[in-house]
Amino acid sequence: MNRVMTNGGTGAAGAATADLNLVGELDADTVTAARRALYELIDAHPGETLQVELTGLEFIDSTGLGLLVGALKKARMGGGELVFGRPRDHLWRVFTVTGLDTALPFAAA
Repeated sequence: MNRVMTNGGTGAAGAATADLNLVGELDADTVTAARRALYELIDAHPGETLQVELTGLEFIDSTGLGLLVGALKKARMGGGELVFGRPRDHLWRVFTVTGLDTALPFAAA
């Protein structure tokens, strides 16, 4: 099961923030809905730094990893940035084995 939740809010000094929480599985079966939500968020907030929370993920495969890389490229092309929340330990291993722990910007733990 996959749920994608978007939340808007206010950050430091009243600056607008936008968040996306990925929950459940991010794989070939669910990546289309997640891509739609993530790309819509990026398009709605050009030039902003957006937080993508991964702590709710239970599973991620190569299509999910590809989505995160592609979304980061899309955000940067528009002058923005994505910052990822560190996933649970069992998924963090996937990021370290693939080298994405250093290629993607993760929020400080």
